[in-house]
Parts: sequence; C-alpha cells; structure tokens
Amino acid sequence: MKNLPFLFVFLFAIIWFSEANEVRNNTLTINDVFTYFRSGSSKEIARYFDQTVLLNINGKNGDYSKSQAEYILRDFFLKYPPLDFNVLHQAGSPGPTIFYVGSYQSKGEQFRVLIKGNSKSEVLRIFSIDIIKTKI
Repeated sequence: MKNLPFLFVFLFAIIWFSEANEVRNNTLTINDVFTYFRSGSSKEIARYFDQTVLLNINGKNGDYSKSQAEYILRDFFLKYPPLDFNVLHQAGSPGPTIFYVGSYQSKGEQFRVLIKGNSKSEVLRIFSIDIIKTKI
C-alpha cells in the first residue's frame, strides 16, 4: 500500500512521456512527405493524413479514412513505382493552409500531384491529394 502513490506517479509519467513523444513524432515537415513520395512509402505518408482524406487518383475520387487512403495510395505506388518526385510549386499565403504541386514519375508515366494540408502547432495534416496522369 505504501508504494501505491509511487506507482500512480510512475504510470502517469510513462503516459505523459509517451504522449509527448507522439506529438514530437508528428512534428514532421512537408519535406518528409516529398521524400516518402520519392520512395513510394504510403505508410509514412499516411502519418500526415488528417482523420479523413480526399483522394483523387486519375479521376477516381472520394473521402477516405486514414487507413483506407493509405491502402489506396499503396496500390497506386505498386502500380506505378516511383522513379522521381519533384516539387514544382508552393502556393498559398502565410498561414496554416499549404498547397504544393509536384511531378511524380514512374516508368513510362508521369503524374501531377497536388497536396493540400494544414499546419497547426507545427503538426502537418494532409486533407487532400490529387494525382493526375499527364503526357510525357
């Protein structure tokens, strides 16, 4: 019984530090997202997703949960493995909303990528990704 307060404080500290670590791990930058597009890592990109994500891949679009969007993006990367990804343009005024236009290249295919998100409290949340095939 004497150790009960100590145990309570110990458990509280573990929970508090794990939540702080989670916030720190979510303090990711848009440059990380670009790196994950270059490597075709849908799992890592999904870490940035908002609770729901609007995906538009070659005209097939919909609102998806984080896990559904990760699965759809993974299928895209399997069908079109990445060769390169370059950022072409950053748009938007200073503030929480971000817009990026990029060029995704796969073997024999090229896509225009539009990433839209919010950056609140140093936490990036992507709410929309458009991936549209372009002519080479």
